[in-house]
Formats: sequence, C-alpha cells, structure tokens
Amino acid sequence: MSSFKFPTFQSIQESLPTVDQVKESLAKVNVSKNVDQFREQITPFANKTTQLISTQLQQVQQLANANLVGDSKIEVSQLPTEYTELENNCDLLLKLYTDLIHYNNETYSKISYDYPPGNYAINKIREANVGGVLSSKFNQLKNVSSPQELENILLGKQQEDINAHTTEHDEELSIQTTSANIPKTLYGQLSVITEKHSEELKSSNNALSLALLQISSTYLEVANARLDQDKKIIKDVNDKLVAILNENFIKVTELRKTVYATRSEFDLLRSKVDENDQENEELISKEDELVSATETAVVEMKKLLKPSKNINLLKIFIQAQREYFELSAKKLASLSASLDTIEVNDEDEDDE
Repeated sequence: MSSFKFPTFQSIQESLPTVDQVKESLAKVNVSKNVDQFREQITPFANKTTQLISTQLQQVQQLANANLVGDSKIEVSQLPTEYTELENNCDLLLKLYTDLIHYNNETYSKISYDYPPGNYAINKIREANVGGVLSSKFNQLKNVSSPQELENILLGKQQEDINAHTTEHDEELSIQTTSANIPKTLYGQLSVITEKHSEELKSSNNALSLALLQISSTYLEVANARLDQDKKIIKDVNDKLVAILNENFIKVTELRKTVYATRSEFDLLRSKVDENDQENEELISKEDELVSATETAVVEMKKLLKPSKNINLLKIFIQAQREYFELSAKKLASLSASLDTIEVNDEDEDDE
C-alpha cells in the first residue's frame, strides 16, 4: 500500500480523454464500406469505452472528495504486477487491432485501390494526348500541296487546327463502354486497354493483335484473383478482428472496470475503518471481492492475449496474399510462354 494525495477533480477530467475524443479515435477504425455499417459494428465497443471513462471519473471524484475531508489520507491499493502488465499488453493489442482494421478496410474494401496507375510521367503523356497530336501532324503533312503549307505545319502555325482536331479526337475516345464484369483495378484496366487495341489491329492480321488478346485474357484473370484476395482478407481477417473487438475486448474492459471500481470502494471503506479494527467483516468481504475481480480479469486478459489466436489471424492474412501472388505469377509465366509461340514475320530481323 502507498499513500496518495488526490489532485482536484477538474485536473483529473482534463487528463483523461473526452467522450468526443474517444469516438473520434474509434471513428478511424473504419470497418465497413459505409457509415451506417461502420456505426453498427463499432458502436458496442465505443459505448462501453465511454461508460468506462464516465464510471471511473465518478469513482475518482468520490475518493477525491473523501480525501479532502479533514486530514484523512487514503491509501491506494497496489494491483499485482502481473495484472498491470496484462493490462498494458491488452492496450497494445488493441492498437494493433485498430490499425489492422483501419488499413485493411482502407485498402482491401476498395476495388480501385491500385487504380489508376500513379505514375506521374505516364499520366502527363496521356494528358498531352501525344498519340493524337502526332496523328494529326502526320495527317496534315500527308495532304500538303505547297511549300508554304508545309512550312506552316512544321513551324506550328496551324496548331490551333491541330488542337481542335485533338479535342474532337478526345471526345470520340471518351465515349466508350466498359463491361460491368471488368473490375476497375490496375490489371482490369490493362485488360480493357489491350483488348481494345487487339480489336483495332485484328483486321490487319497483325501478330500483335493476338498477343494483346492473350494479355487481356490473362490480366482479367489476375484482376479477378486480386478481388478474391480482398474478399478473403475482409471476411476472414477484418470481420473477425471486429468481432473480437466487440466481444472479447468489451468483456475484458468490463472486468477491468470492475477491478478499479472494487479497489476504489475497498480503499474508501478502509479509510473509514479504525486502524485497530482490522477484522472488520465488511472490509474483509470487500477485500475478497477485489481479489476475486482481479483474478477473473487476469484469466480473461490471458485468453485475449493468447498468441496462437492472434498469429492464426495473421496466417490467414498472409495466406490470402500468398495465394494471389502465386496465382498471378503462374498466370503471367504461362502468358510469357504463350507469347513466345506466336509466329511473327518481321521484315527486318536486325531490329531485334
């Protein structure tokens, strides 16, 4: 036991997080695709945490008020070292869970997390519509009828006409439909692009058309495999983390609250009992209650911190990723081998 002089209730309130701060912190644990689902899933834990803070504030105020009466000094009971260490580990595990839930949801619940490509240079080329500009330039050069007209084109004096043509070209390109079966992912979009150009080159019997068609088919398979990975991570990892948060963590939180409430009651009662009355039945009963509450909390915290339970969830997480990457590697290796079998008739072999 050790003596402790309580600070003012106002300073205690200021040192603890407010209800809004708790809710704001938990709001970062976005575990669903929309706000309503998020609130429904995370509300139980948020409410229990809020109740815990409110209850503990009331208990601390009660002890503080008792301490201010006369010259009494309440001795605060020391909790077992094992108990406090388990509490710290539970808090660390909670941080891990909330981070995993948040980042998994921000990634694997969003189909387009790898789309569009973030390459600045590629986007700049696309925005500049280099292909459209070059096409317009060569079309104009092809129809030149005088040296003066050739000079104007080469010097860019007809740039306004080129830009106008480019705008029309962009408008034509923008009116395209994409199959609802094509996932809007990196590989899904690459599948769309390669299929489109394969169709354009098909009439010319260009071997590139066949290569693009094969690439499109494989990329679509890779895109769908990534969606399968995402579903497994959300269903088998994130949803289970949320369930543990709302069941096991709430249970442990309630038990911890009981420990601190019982300790406060025991210390307050002990401060009122005469030092010579150590056999006071009410005091002994309250002390037994504190010991029992502490032991029960220790048992449940150990269950929550069981390494195998948490490592198994991580194994599921890694397994889903491994399956996706293995399947993707297998598909791409098969594609590479298939492209090697395409017959090409290059007129100039020296270009290889």
